[in-house]
Amino acid sequence: MGVLSLCCGSGLAALSRAAARSAASRLRRLGLLADSPDWIQRTSICEMCPMRIIHRGVSYCGRPFLQQVQRVPAEDGCGCPTHEKARSPDEHCPIDWRNRPARQLPDGCTCKWCNPA
Repeated sequence: MGVLSLCCGSGLAALSRAAARSAASRLRRLGLLADSPDWIQRTSICEMCPMRIIHRGVSYCGRPFLQQVQRVPAEDGCGCPTHEKARSPDEHCPIDWRNRPARQLPDGCTCKWCNPA
């Protein structure tokens, strides 16, 4: 995918979200934002996930985001570094325990992190 195809639509929105997540992760590392209280458990769940990829010594949820901007998170992962994503109290795993897309339901989320086995 070329840079020109990212100039409009969902590509730009995805890049903006990724930049915001990256900035929040840096603020968490500086101690200016709070970590999720169960981030260690979340990280251990990620480390066992079939979508997890190690790239240059870093664990990612699927291929790193900039290598694949357009993606289906439940199939390709979200592209975030798993340890940083797990620290964010606002993030969710893209899949459930059956490796199907996680859903936000009125009574809660079905993701692996919200429903630990």
